Amino acid sequence: MRVTVAGNVYSFGAILLDLLTGKVTEGTELVKWVLHNLVNKDYILDSNVSKTSQAVRNQMLAILQIALVCVSTSSEARPKTKSVLRMLLNAR
Repeated sequence: MRVTVAGNVYSFGAILLDLLTGKVTEGTELVKWVLHNLVNKDYILDSNVSKTSQAVRNQMLAILQIALVCVSTSSEARPKTKSVLRMLLNAR
């Protein structure tokens, strides 16, 4: 196994999905589940998020978009680490 920046970004995206969904599964299974349920993004988020304000839900949906870019099937389509940081800072 070789460690790459693209692989690290994918793993970070999978961790974000773990946190956003409240589900802890194998990374690829969670990614498939999220992609399958993208029609209803509020359903993807942990049920505790629905108990928060609209502003917090909007931030979590913005983080979801970042996570989805990070877990892109194409390693070339994944952002660099610094770009992920910038996106996260802008999601505040």
